[in-house]
Formats: sequence, structure tokens, C-alpha cells
Amino acid sequence: MTSGSNSIADSPAMVPHRPGPATLTAVRIPLPPGASIDPFALCGPSGILMAEAGKVLVGLGVALDLELPLGLTEPRAIDAVLDELAAIRCDDRLGTAHHASATRGVIAFGALPFDRRSAASMIVPGLLYCLEPDGSEWVTIVGSVPIDQPDPDDPSAGSAIRDYLVGLVGITPTGDPSPTHVRIDPRSSDNEFRQTVASGVEAIRAGHVEKVVLARAVDVHLVHEIDRAALLRRWAASEPNCSVFSVPTATGHFMGASPELLVARTGDHFRSRPLAGTTDRFPDPTSTLPAALLDSTKDGTEHRLVIEELRDALAPLSIELNVPDSPELVHLNAITHLGTTIDGVLRPDAGGRVPSVLHLAALLHPTPAVGGVPRQVALELIDRLEPTPRGTYAGPVGYVDAAGDGRWMVGIRAMTVSATKARLTAGVGVVAGSSPDTELREASLKLSTIFDALAPGVTFSTASTTD
Repeated sequence: MTSGSNSIADSPAMVPHRPGPATLTAVRIPLPPGASIDPFALCGPSGILMAEAGKVLVGLGVALDLELPLGLTEPRAIDAVLDELAAIRCDDRLGTAHHASATRGVIAFGALPFDRRSAASMIVPGLLYCLEPDGSEWVTIVGSVPIDQPDPDDPSAGSAIRDYLVGLVGITPTGDPSPTHVRIDPRSSDNEFRQTVASGVEAIRAGHVEKVVLARAVDVHLVHEIDRAALLRRWAASEPNCSVFSVPTATGHFMGASPELLVARTGDHFRSRPLAGTTDRFPDPTSTLPAALLDSTKDGTEHRLVIEELRDALAPLSIELNVPDSPELVHLNAITHLGTTIDGVLRPDAGGRVPSVLHLAALLHPTPAVGGVPRQVALELIDRLEPTPRGTYAGPVGYVDAAGDGRWMVGIRAMTVSATKARLTAGVGVVAGSSPDTELREASLKLSTIFDALAPGVTFSTASTTD
């Protein structure tokens, strides 16, 4: 294979732009049974991780940076990303009949900014490790790796790669597993956030907007460097119904356990599961809060606005579109949401092509679940009212493969981690029936669920003596 990457253990943030896809080739190899590989430890201090429903993808190093100079606003740039992926010739030794869930060809990962106009980039890792739900494993190598170049036809190739990955896990550094010295630094006080919500309600009552999602950011400082592998492992254990992710960005690793599927595509089939409407979740089965959420006028209105916009956006692209008449309860570890699963079949164009998952993500983002209605007015209000830029919070996070298939989550229940600091962000949907006190409690509930994964056993509070 032609060399196209440095050591796969390199930090993606420190590796320069790679040669173009015309100079790269790839090979995908199944791994034989052998020593166990912990994917969360394998991700280490600089890797990429996506985990959901028993399937885990881990990307190491950078074979290629794919640029979106105008963010998600330029369809031709998205076309170019897909063309670059398709141009990387992949020698697939996997046997897709046995691995029905396997992605096709080479994969690009990204944590894209909330601001759809902002420049963005995606990473094709030098080595991609996958653990399938059935326990089978495979790797895709793009360019070269720092081991003896095994012949893909050599039965020992998979064993050599497994030994290499096991060695990486064995030297992965760890930080403080149970932080006790924590400083919480809200970027806005409780009173300031109440006023932000009140300003949003005022804009709604004035008829400028129907719904706006307003976010609050909190910085958390620890004494020791944050152990990202332990954090990911805790999320995976506590939120089995969420997608756990970790993607490097310019400001640190964007990490989280998102419950909200923006869009997934396999062939001409697509699926989305927007969430809007929130309450506490108590393990006591007699709790009336989750059931009351279904009857809440405020939460029902918030959810309806999201579903209507997604339905209207997807209908022209679909030959089949299934939108349930009413939402269901989505139970997480500490929160219950209203959720609706939307799915359908895409309409091919004159050439028989259907939109890629990245084109669909660009079409839908930001949904009213993280932006508002109407979209542009809500985004302008967010820019004016929120004191801290969102960065990648609430932006699309996921991957696309060379066939245009893939999966993009909404980057919520997340934080950006850098050394000993983490920035946590959570948003609330503001509609005509919103109360500043109620929305403050909801924001605090969402922030506390993120904080509990970061610093288990430590009390979370943003209150000050002046609040």
C-alpha cells in the first residue's frame, strides 16, 4: 500500500493535511479470535470513537483531512467529500455476507459546528477498528501502519494487527479515575440564564419566533487530566440507549452520549429520531412524571414543531415517509424525553442516485430540537442571547462511508474536553408556555447528567449566593 499517514497513534490535531485520495489505497481485514481489545482504552488520548447498540468504531491517526470550507451550506463541497472517499481504492477482504452491518469502503468521521456556515473538516483515520455486535472484529488500514506490512492474503496478517492494537491498549495513559477536587465555573449565572429565557419568551409573545432553543455552558476544572477512556466507559454503561462518541476538534475532544439521531442512511432507506420535551426520570414505577410528559401542552407543542419541520423537509425527497401521529417516551438514565421515529425510502434522481447521509444531515441541521422555528429567526436570536458560542455543541457528529451510508447524531449531552478542563453545554426549548424557573431546572438537570459521568459522586450546582 502507498504510504499516506504517519504513525496511527499520532494525534489527529497535530498531523498536517495528508496526500489526496488518488495517492491512497486501503485494505480491510477481519481479525481472528485472540487477546481481548478494550475499544475505549484503544481510543486513547487522540483517537475517534463511535459506539451504539453493541457496535464500536475506533479510528486512530489521520490518513486524510476532508474540508468543508463553507460548512454544510455548499452541496458541491459535500459532493467533493464523497468523491474523495470513493476515490480511495479499498481492497475488502472482509466478506460482507458474514458482516451484514459493516460499512462499505472507507469512512470519514466528523464533529461539525452548530453554525452550519462555519468551516468544518472530517477525518479519514489511518486505522479503523470495528467491534461488531456479534463479537467479530475487523480493521481498515488506509495508507501505511507502523508494523511490518503484512500481505492481506497472509493468514497471519490479522494476528499481527491484533497484537499491535493490544500493545497500544497496554500503554494507554490514564488520568484520575475518581475526581474529587472539582471547580464549577458557569459561563452565565442562574439569574442571567433566567433572563435569557425570559428574553426568548418575550420574542415569542411578540410574534418574532414560535420556538427557540437556548443553551447554557459551564466550565469544569479538575486537578488531574481527565481520563477519557474511563469517561467513555462510564457513559456506555450508564446510557445503553445512547450513542457514545469522542471526536477530536480544534478546541479539544468533543465527547458525549447522545440520545438523538439526526439521520441514518442505509442504501435508499433512512431514519431519524428527534427528541423534544423533557422531564426527570425516577426509577420508581409509580412516578407520574413520564406519563404527565405525554399530556404536557408546553412539551407537546415543542415536540410538534420539530416533527412538522422534519416531515416537510423530508417529504420531497421520499417515495415513502412514515411519521407516527404521536410521540413515545424515550427513557434515559436520569431523563425522559418525547421522541418520534421517522423513517422512509428516498426518491432516486434521474441518474438513479439518492442523497447521501451527509446531504441529509446538511438538509436537516439544525432541527427545531436544537435551533427553533422559523429556523433563521431563531438562529439570529440564539446569536444575540447566548453569551458563549456553541462550537460543536448540538452540531452533527457521526460518519459517512464511501457509498454515502452512515449515521449522524445530534451532538447533545456532550462536553469538550482538553487536559484538565471540560466545557459542558445543555439547551432548553423555549415556547410560549415556558417559565424561566422551569427552564433553568431543565438545563440544570441536563447538565448534571453530563457532569455525573465526568465526576461521579461529586455534587453539581451552578447556584451562587446572589441567585
